[in-house]
Amino acid sequence: MSEDFSTLTNVSPALTKDRLSKALTDWFNEPHTFTHWEYVSETGKGDSYLSELIRIRIHGINQNEVANHVQVILKNIPKSISRRLTFRSAEFFENEINFYEKVLPALLEFQSSKNVKDPFDKYARLFLTYSDGTNDVICLEDASIYNFGSAVRQEGIDIDHCKLTFKVLAQFHALSFAMKDQKPEEFNKIKTQVRELYYHDRLWGWYTRFWKRISGIAIDAVEKEYPDSIYVEKIKKFAVPERYQDMIDAATKTGDNGVISHGDSWTNNFLYKYVQEKPVDAKIIDFQLSRCATPVLDVAFMIYGCTTQDLRDKHYDDLLKYYYEVLSTQIREMGSDPSKVYSWELFMSEIKKYSFFGLAFSFESTPVIVLAPEDAIDMEMEGDECKNIDDIWQVGPFKTKEGRLREANNIKHCVDMGYI
Repeated sequence: MSEDFSTLTNVSPALTKDRLSKALTDWFNEPHTFTHWEYVSETGKGDSYLSELIRIRIHGINQNEVANHVQVILKNIPKSISRRLTFRSAEFFENEINFYEKVLPALLEFQSSKNVKDPFDKYARLFLTYSDGTNDVICLEDASIYNFGSAVRQEGIDIDHCKLTFKVLAQFHALSFAMKDQKPEEFNKIKTQVRELYYHDRLWGWYTRFWKRISGIAIDAVEKEYPDSIYVEKIKKFAVPERYQDMIDAATKTGDNGVISHGDSWTNNFLYKYVQEKPVDAKIIDFQLSRCATPVLDVAFMIYGCTTQDLRDKHYDDLLKYYYEVLSTQIREMGSDPSKVYSWELFMSEIKKYSFFGLAFSFESTPVIVLAPEDAIDMEMEGDECKNIDDIWQVGPFKTKEGRLREANNIKHCVDMGYI
C-alpha cells in the first residue's frame, strides 16, 4: 500500500487529481478540489473474484476551504494481467459501468415520475467510474457508513434476510416491467447496454472444464448423501455438458419477459442493515453480471445459492408469493397492470421452467459459499498469459457432510419440485 496519500494514481492511474476533483464537485454539487485520501480497510479475502476492493476516504475542499470527504469502496481492475485476462475483468467492468451510468439512471428517472410509496433506492450510490480495459475503476459510496454489512456467507440466510432480499429484487425488477410497458422504446434502448457475460455460445470454451469440475462436485455430494436414490440418477442426467446450452437459452432468449436483472444474486451481493442483530433493510451491490432476462433467474439463484433445505421446507411457497406480491404492488403503483405485464400464472410457469438455472449456477457458488474465509481461493496470479479458469478455481469435493448436504439438498428440492 502506498504511503503517499496526496495522490491516488499509485493505486490506480485513472484516479488523477482532476478526475477526483470533478467527482467531488459532482457529489457535493459545488466546486471541490481533491486534497488527499486515507486508507480505511480491506473488504475481506474471498469477497471478490473479478476485481480488487479496498475501503478508502477521499478528501477535498470547497472554494471556502471547507473540508469534505466521501467514504467509498474502490473497485479496481486486477493489476495482474494474467488474472485480468483469465477472468475477462475488462468485460465485467464495462458491463457494470454501463449499468450504473446508463441503465440505472434511466430506470430511476422513470420511477421518479411515479407516485410510489416505497420506491427502489436499495443500491450503493456511484461516485466515480473509469474504463479503458487496463485501469478500470468503480467507486461506490460505502454502505457501511449507514450500518449496512454482509451476512455470514457460510450460513444459509434465515427468513428475515430472505424476505428483505426478495423485496429488494422485486422492487428492482418491477422498474423494468413498468418501464417496458409504458416506454418500450426507451426500455429497449437501455437493455442493450448490458450484455450476457457468463452464458453465451462464445464462452463455452472458457467454461467447459470448469463446468465439468463443478458438475462432478455436485454428483459426488448426492452420491455420498443420497446413495442409490432417484437423486443420483437425476443429477447424472442433469449435470452434463449439454446443460450449458440450456443456461444460454435461459439467459439470452426470454423474449417478452426480460427485465434488467442482477445476474449474480447470491449472499455476497446483498448488504443488510441490522437493528439489535435483526436485519431491517437490504441493498444490492455488484452489477457486473447484469443482464436482460426473466426475473426468475435472479429468484432461482437466490433460492439455491442462499437458502437451506430447512428454510425451503418451511417457507418456499410463501417466499414466492411474497416476491410476487411486492413485484405486483410496485408495478401497479407505477401505473401498469401486473396481471397483463407479468401475471402470477406466468411467474409460476417460469419458476417451473427456469429454476434449473439457479440450481446449475449454485454448482459454482455453493462450494465457494461454504469455504471458510481462510480457505478462500487465492487470486494472486503472476505473468501476462490468459489461463484456463479451471486451473485457478481449484475447488474440490466438499470436505464436510454439512457442505455436501447444502448442495445435495438443492438438487433434492429441484427433483422433488419436478424442475429437473
